[in-house]
Amino acid sequence: MIRAGLLFSILSIFPAFLGWYQLWFGLTPAQEINLAIALLVSFLWVTELIPLYVTGFLVLFLELIWLLPGWGPGAPKTITFLSCYFSETILLFLGGFVISSAIRFYGLDATIARFVIKNTKGSAFLLVLSMGFATAFLSCFMNNTATAAMMLGLVSSMMKSLDESSPLRKSILFMVPFSANLGGIGTPVGTLPNVIGIAYLQEKGFQIGFLDWMTFAFPVFIFSVLILAGILYIVYLKKERSIQSIRLLQVQEEKQFVSSKKRMVSIVVIFITILGWISSDWHGVSNGTVALFPVIVFFGFSLLDLKEFRNLSWDVLILMGGGIALGKAFEETGLAKHFVTMFMLGESSQFSLFLFFSILSLVLSCFLSNTSVANLVLPITMGLPAELILPAAIGATIGASLAMPLPVSTPPNALAFSYGGIRSLEMVKIGGAISILSWIVFTVVGGLILNQLQIVDFSNF
Repeated sequence: MIRAGLLFSILSIFPAFLGWYQLWFGLTPAQEINLAIALLVSFLWVTELIPLYVTGFLVLFLELIWLLPGWGPGAPKTITFLSCYFSETILLFLGGFVISSAIRFYGLDATIARFVIKNTKGSAFLLVLSMGFATAFLSCFMNNTATAAMMLGLVSSMMKSLDESSPLRKSILFMVPFSANLGGIGTPVGTLPNVIGIAYLQEKGFQIGFLDWMTFAFPVFIFSVLILAGILYIVYLKKERSIQSIRLLQVQEEKQFVSSKKRMVSIVVIFITILGWISSDWHGVSNGTVALFPVIVFFGFSLLDLKEFRNLSWDVLILMGGGIALGKAFEETGLAKHFVTMFMLGESSQFSLFLFFSILSLVLSCFLSNTSVANLVLPITMGLPAELILPAAIGATIGASLAMPLPVSTPPNALAFSYGGIRSLEMVKIGGAISILSWIVFTVVGGLILNQLQIVDFSNF
């Protein structure tokens, strides 16, 4: 694998030194170098031959020592790429990480999940549905893999008492990871593709408020979770006649290891931050600036300690910075516009591009990480004419989070599959069905809301 990776790396860069990309695709010298860098880092992101965050650094390194020197007259300043690693979008996601850390540290996630699970009235369907909504809601603000692990951990004792072929057990193992995937689309900080997409749009001058995003994304994941519950009921739970397993449900007892006063203060800080994000269009403070509030309060007043600060996902922020810097290069060199012209995408309607890029991202994300797909597809949308960028970028962003047919499609899928009791073919059927149906919900319900909010105009199909 390593040898193959090195070979591909050489093959992706070698033509740029000989000017072959210029000859084949009619590129400028800067665009040729940009393409070579994009091919190399895309391969590394997809294969994870080296850690993803190292590839994020590699993007900046190659842009500074190869792209800028080879650009010639008119080259941008180094700050153009350096600023991508601590931008408004990075601040927004940093704030999301801190809130996620506080939710976990103070056990707020387990409290919500425990309350939901204990109030299902002995109904297998209500249990599965409630777990779905609890998981999806928490995934709006927390890492979806961590959310899925926590939810499955809470009911692990129950699942051990169930046979691996139990319809209830299978339903839980499908509901939790799929809901975690769907919930991530609910807010701008819910999942990496959301943040990457918003970063690209901001670079182009498009601003989508926190509330506007939730207005179209919340109905999409709510309807999708309901549809998923319906699928599981028809396929599995309709056959579940006994509720004895529900009555035997045991969840881990809450550990009182933190001050109740600090816990209450943390809830208030989280609430104020979310309220600040939702109302950003009214008070005029940017979402990135609002995101600094929980960072300062939680660490400044010792609600979270230095260990929690060090445990924040700094590697993810570097990865995001690399993706944003790569997209910035696509924009500055004009490579994105060149490919848009080459494939005549600029002649399409807003709605057709909305559909095309959402399908493209969804299909690619079945086999690749949704973060990699966002980094691959979104730069191309930035080369479209100004009136086409927004629908194409939103389609590509959300589409990347709707793919879940395989155990390798998302980390929550792999986690649930590791519990045993579900076969790959079963995941393909259930995951494939919800991927297609959630995409339909997104394009119909989400599209209508986006049109009503005048974020995009689908009047001309």
